Amino acid sequence: MAQELVAIGKGNLAPLPALFAPDARAAERTIEFFTAQIRNANTRKAYRARGWDFATWCAEHGIVAIDQVRPVHIAAYVEGLQHEIAAPSV
Repeated sequence: MAQELVAIGKGNLAPLPALFAPDARAAERTIEFFTAQIRNANTRKAYRARGWDFATWCAEHGIVAIDQVRPVHIAAYVEGLQHEIAAPSV
């Protein structure tokens, strides 16, 4: 499957993280979520940034498919965020 690209700003495209695109349908649903479902541009930008950060974290921890993600992984990711950013942002 060709790597899907998503808009990250005016005229800028970035590859969709592999975690969110194991197949064409999943890639399509992810793109729809980050474009059509989130109407506020600032919210969309923030969700996209955190989603991409989470996908990077997963890859660094050997999690390569979304169906491998468990609550313990999300808890560990959030715990790590608490050491990097302000509590309200977590």
